Amino acid sequence: MVEAINLSITRIDKDTIEVPSMVAMGINVWLKIIFFAIFFGSISGYDPGWFTKDGSPGVYYQDIHHMLFREESIISTFEFYEDKNNPGFLKDGTNYQDFKAELLALHGRGIGAGLFAIGLLVVPWILFNISVQNPVRFDRKRRIVYTWSRGCFMCIQLPENTGDPLAQIRAHIPHAPKVKDPHNPDGALVFWLPFPKKEANMPIGVGANCFIARAAIRYQAHYLRTFITDFMTNPDPQWLNQLGPKRKPKYVLWMDYFFYNIARLQLLPQFAFKKRKTEKAIEAFMQNPRTDLYPQDLPY
Repeated sequence: MVEAINLSITRIDKDTIEVPSMVAMGINVWLKIIFFAIFFGSISGYDPGWFTKDGSPGVYYQDIHHMLFREESIISTFEFYEDKNNPGFLKDGTNYQDFKAELLALHGRGIGAGLFAIGLLVVPWILFNISVQNPVRFDRKRRIVYTWSRGCFMCIQLPENTGDPLAQIRAHIPHAPKVKDPHNPDGALVFWLPFPKKEANMPIGVGANCFIARAAIRYQAHYLRTFITDFMTNPDPQWLNQLGPKRKPKYVLWMDYFFYNIARLQLLPQFAFKKRKTEKAIEAFMQNPRTDLYPQDLPY
């Protein structure tokens, strides 16, 4: 049980756990793949000449250098065609200023190519470090489920004295594509949260995603539902203290575990939940807590 959900559950404190969005993890995998494709496909273009036999720089390095030091290239070109018998002029009598103006009018300052080369270097790092969607948190002390989406705080309070509080948010595991397997071993745990900005209910699928739209652990959604239900209803959850480092479970393929870590890979610090902002939003919510989904947009 613990191995099955350890990849999907992060313990924030004694009363709060966090579960990642499965769709977001799948998109993050694609963003990382795009990053590596762009990075390794263009890295040779930024070589200053250190790794080439003749010492010639890469095309993108030249574009950036050309944009930043345009005058330098014009001077070197002028000196190449300069009349040795009449310094400061070409053989046809053109002086440097006229030559410079003519060259700029003909070829421009190289700003477009330079900015494209810089963008090709910067944009992949944005893709690499971007966080598509915040995870979902379950707070058993205040009995709330909450997350942020598009700058909007989404939260609902679960009922007390019930053995299945997740029924309030219609938590379920969708049927598998194959009719013979209604348990959907590779699907997400899906539930709805009220989205105040649109006054509608937003579906959210949670769980560790190994690649695109497949759970890292077979039947992960079923284990997640059992774990979260126990966490929200039991004063002493039986599996909570067994959570530990997110090591590879013995029955998970190395390829799946590799893509799971690719989805979570970040070089810049991520602040999915800004603590002060989130606490203020929770305080405001608890003054008038919402306990039901929007009735006009009830899920199936």
